[in-house]
Amino acid sequence: MKRVLIIAITAAILIFSIYSINLIYKASRLSRSQNLGVLLVYNPALMRDYSYVLQAYKSVLEEEGVSHDEINVNHLLSLRVEDIVRSKPVIIFPDGLAQILPEELREWIKDYLSRGGSIAVIYDAGIKDIRGAFLDEAMFSEMIGINYINYNRLHKDAYTLGYIKLDNKVDMDFLEIPSGKTDKGLLLGGYAYGKLEYPVARNDLRGGISEQQIYAHVITGRGEKYPAVVIRDYGKGKVLYVNLPLGHLKAYSDDLPLRAMLRTFLFKSVKIPHLLNTHNGKGGLVINWHIDSSIEWKSTPIMLRDGYLIKGIEYSIHITAGDSMDEPGDGLGFDACGRGRPFVQAVLNYGVIGSHGGWAHNWFSRNIENGKFSKKEVYEYIKKNNDCLEDITGYRIVEYAAPNGVHPQPMTTGVLKKLGFLSYYYTGDTGSAPNRTFISGRMVSNKIIAFPIMPFGRSASLNEMKGAGKTEDEVERWLIETVDYAVRNRTVRLIYSHPYDIPNYPSALKSFLAYADKMQKVDKLEIRSMSYFAKFLLKFLKTGYTFKADDKGLTLSLRNPEGLEGITAAIPKEIYKRPDTDGVVVHEDEDYYYLSIKGNPNERIISIERL
Repeated sequence: MKRVLIIAITAAILIFSIYSINLIYKASRLSRSQNLGVLLVYNPALMRDYSYVLQAYKSVLEEEGVSHDEINVNHLLSLRVEDIVRSKPVIIFPDGLAQILPEELREWIKDYLSRGGSIAVIYDAGIKDIRGAFLDEAMFSEMIGINYINYNRLHKDAYTLGYIKLDNKVDMDFLEIPSGKTDKGLLLGGYAYGKLEYPVARNDLRGGISEQQIYAHVITGRGEKYPAVVIRDYGKGKVLYVNLPLGHLKAYSDDLPLRAMLRTFLFKSVKIPHLLNTHNGKGGLVINWHIDSSIEWKSTPIMLRDGYLIKGIEYSIHITAGDSMDEPGDGLGFDACGRGRPFVQAVLNYGVIGSHGGWAHNWFSRNIENGKFSKKEVYEYIKKNNDCLEDITGYRIVEYAAPNGVHPQPMTTGVLKKLGFLSYYYTGDTGSAPNRTFISGRMVSNKIIAFPIMPFGRSASLNEMKGAGKTEDEVERWLIETVDYAVRNRTVRLIYSHPYDIPNYPSALKSFLAYADKMQKVDKLEIRSMSYFAKFLLKFLKTGYTFKADDKGLTLSLRNPEGLEGITAAIPKEIYKRPDTDGVVVHEDEDYYYLSIKGNPNERIISIERL
């Protein structure tokens, strides 16, 4: 028995030693690293409950081309500030994972900020001491200018629910919130729900902060008003504070808040080098038509006759292929392989055909909602839909849209993966970019890209907008603002509707298509199918890259087994000179040089001089 105990103790010591050596090695590697990126800080004692939050942050940073490492807060304290600030210009303290932080970190971070580092403090970071007791004042309150923990005074009322209010259009644009994501009075909203209520802290202004540094507020149901987004200078660096659990929201199918806040702080405030996840760094637009039933036998020819389908624009056209709509045998379906076949053939050259559910539009979605269809039936009827459409198109169907938005996760996406799909229209994550969506704290798939719809308040389709009383001028403005948003932020968004919706807003749609086509012709926008953007994003995620900085400049190393064509890097103009190198096309705006790889090499190294 004594021998067994000795062996067990020895094994435990060995495991602990290996673990400690690994952590020391990682900390040492970080301190020596020249690779520019951000640090995600966590307390290991909180990983059991909040590891999903870390995965959410990492997923968004990967998709946004930001080099990053995660680090145990105790090991961060063992590193020299002067070593870290050179290679890690931003440290992020995520929600949940950083609630408990050692007191010594306060001065370490102040030193880091004084040397030019920047920090992002999210929701509840630094609200407890190492024993887990709530602090009277949160760790970063002085740096933010706000005390964001009042538990010892308010107890259960320290947190509440509230609406996020953007104070003006300028701040909304700066924070990358699309116009369609706001409800009455610039309140952050969502498709079908209107204004969205979020968990927030009742915080207090501490002093030294101005209204100009507050970009959004929380408004509670009782009319209380609290700061929601703060960006301010501190020392030589910058501080971001967000009064929302961003990682938790992303992990539960609300991607936009986390993505928008990270992009705003990293790309607009701090301006770090990064990759862009769009082809050649241009904005992208998906125009997704859903063809549900036999009513489209009339509207499809009208689309062709009146110019709503334009050569040069690649639409995503998703079809429910069966001969029924509400019930088997009702004869109301589009009947793609029967009477609807000529209409499918007529639109083939205008985009990519995809599946809109499983055979009978309303019948399919209703049976899923009622629990009558298991995974087996969902697979069977989507495959049946695919088989019909593939017989007409001659190619594999890889795009999907759920009828009536009924797409239970993760079951439906699991079926799509089995059937070989690459992408799907999605009513979760509304208003955000194509992404590897999360549900219930887990990534649904790393191989199939979700394309969230762009809402206009509570509406998404033109028919819903008509029911909501939107005027033609309002719809036209929203459509054109969506184009401008994609161009301005070099990102991709999806809008959808049905051909039978067109008579609701014919003029608005014509103006929008003409404007979008113009933006494409002047090379500021790509209007392509879901699968086009999904393929590029999946390729992008396979790209290995480093930004290594020294006193002379920056060395960008890129590698991808599928080739680097169209991969684009953003290089801050305030630090670096315009590079001039073969095989790279350079565009610029007021903040960045954009370096796009031409040809399709598997590796490239580019040197960029400092100013």
